[in-house]
Amino acid sequence: MEIIPPPIVPNADPSVRFGQVTLTEEAALFRHAMNREMMAFFRSLPPSTHTDAVVFCMQHFRTPFFPAFDYFRNYPSPAWSVIHWIERHDGGRLRQAPEEGGLARTAHAMALFLHPLDDHLNDGQLPATHLHLLLRSQAWLRMHAALERLAIHVPEGAALVRGFIDAYYASIGSPPAIPTLDGYSTHFRNQMATGLIVPVLMAKTAAGDAFASPIETAYFAFGIACRLLLAFHYMAPYMASITLSAIYFCLPAALHDQWDRPSRRVHPPCYDVILTALKNGGLV
Repeated sequence: MEIIPPPIVPNADPSVRFGQVTLTEEAALFRHAMNREMMAFFRSLPPSTHTDAVVFCMQHFRTPFFPAFDYFRNYPSPAWSVIHWIERHDGGRLRQAPEEGGLARTAHAMALFLHPLDDHLNDGQLPATHLHLLLRSQAWLRMHAALERLAIHVPEGAALVRGFIDAYYASIGSPPAIPTLDGYSTHFRNQMATGLIVPVLMAKTAAGDAFASPIETAYFAFGIACRLLLAFHYMAPYMASITLSAIYFCLPAALHDQWDRPSRRVHPPCYDVILTALKNGGLV
């Protein structure tokens, strides 16, 4: 479910990645503002956990600390910059009130932080320690409190927030109902539902449903692209653990048995067959 790009993994093709983006000065400043939300989050924790929380981000999420703490550097820029561009969609003019912009940054920063944290807690990559559970509960509280205040400015906003959160919990611990790429994509749309809330609320506030609908569609398409890229880079370990990732659902049924073989190690010919099929099919 996460959208943080992977570390270097064996057999990954480094040429398959998103293109490099040069941030505008305004966008770079906005990323700094998003990172300040993370620092405010850490300060909201009990003082005795501040250092451990920062170290956790540095070690587990590879967050750089020098020359400045930059949690969102590890995200493809549309993940966080979407709310910056929505704010300024009208010829660059700032449309939201400063308070609404601050609530949007808080809620979206927490949503993006919770995506990989929830994923790793759910699949066992992270143990349920006191620190990890504290980070999860405090991030959720801050996100939900900001969303409640942000939703006030949108007709039926509270119901929209509840609907997205319900979709998230309905999907987070279950496989796709339909074992196809379309089925997986529909399922993943629900899994990234908390990340859709702020862009949709802001777009509705800025210009109504006619603006919000394409924003939601575009941001979801970006999210599924991130998920496919991540699944491609982690294809070898996913095959080794027989995890049915997004790439599995891209394959023709005839190749599923190459993935499903009950082995704790990836058999090189199987991996090569699947990789060749992905490249010949124009999927990567």
